[in-house]
Amino acid sequence: MDINNVGFANSSGAAVGGGVDLASTFNNFLLLLTTQLQNQDPLSPLDTNQFTEQLVQFTNVEQAIKTNSKLDQLIALQGANQLTAALDYIGKTVEVDSVVLDLSEGAATMTYNLASDAEETTIEIIDESGNTVRTLTVDGTAGPHEVTWDGKDSAGEDLPDGLYGFVVKAVDGEGRTIPLRQGTVGRVTAIEVIDGDVTVSIGRLQVSIGRISAIRDDDTGAAA
Repeated sequence: MDINNVGFANSSGAAVGGGVDLASTFNNFLLLLTTQLQNQDPLSPLDTNQFTEQLVQFTNVEQAIKTNSKLDQLIALQGANQLTAALDYIGKTVEVDSVVLDLSEGAATMTYNLASDAEETTIEIIDESGNTVRTLTVDGTAGPHEVTWDGKDSAGEDLPDGLYGFVVKAVDGEGRTIPLRQGTVGRVTAIEVIDGDVTVSIGRLQVSIGRISAIRDDDTGAAA
């Protein structure tokens, strides 16, 4: 995704703001009012109050756009500050809430946390075409779990590295779905701002920094 600059657009899609000086346009607006006054019907003169109201409205619009311009500057500054603060994540192993994982060098790590014991718990691995390429039967006891997928499909064939979807499913003895939280683990390789949001890259996977649920100690693998 590309990083988009914050701006304004009019109804035709043309940019408004930076390249347009409303102060200079104000003189043209006054000229228009003067021309209307000069060409008004003597038997039905234009209402002076109406012109005054138009001038006030124009001034309000000008002030509003100037205010928005200042807000854009503040937002850009805030984004830069967040980006700087996020640099500490580079090289760190993190756990993020996600339904997508990055299979890299034939391995990918998934996490899930069950609210209660499950009778049956599975993880379905899904390719970019929406096909389930592997189903793993995993531990169904309540609490956090971590599973490493070896990158093989149901036939035992190695799948190419890349992004895959995964869905953790857990049901109790009566077939009722058990609430859970799922995610993936990986090392942060890049930080960038995408559409105004600070985003971390875990290999090919990009997620909002707000979806980081834990930072791992690289030596022990424990959550920090």
